[in-house]
Amino acid sequence: MSDEVVARIEWPAVVASFRAFFEPLGEVVTSEEEVEFSAKGTGLALRQDGTSKSFMPLHDLEAAWDTIVFDREADEVKLVGPNATYTYRVPPYLRR
Repeated sequence: MSDEVVARIEWPAVVASFRAFFEPLGEVVTSEEEVEFSAKGTGLALRQDGTSKSFMPLHDLEAAWDTIVFDREADEVKLVGPNATYTYRVPPYLRR
């Protein structure tokens, strides 16, 4: 199984898993309350308060989340929140 599930309340684990997933693909910047990935016009930022922002050439999205699922086989990060689920797919031009 390639999925790694991390709860938001485990913030240091979220940051560590986020870095491990995204550092091979582009720039990762962290602060005490946020971790952000960006590369070639796309990116994903997670905040410790459970809010997020993703950006790609054709869309921006802000969403609330409680759990994050890192799927290395599919090159996806899924944000699971109380009212919605959002999947960030690594663009083909950045895939491993």
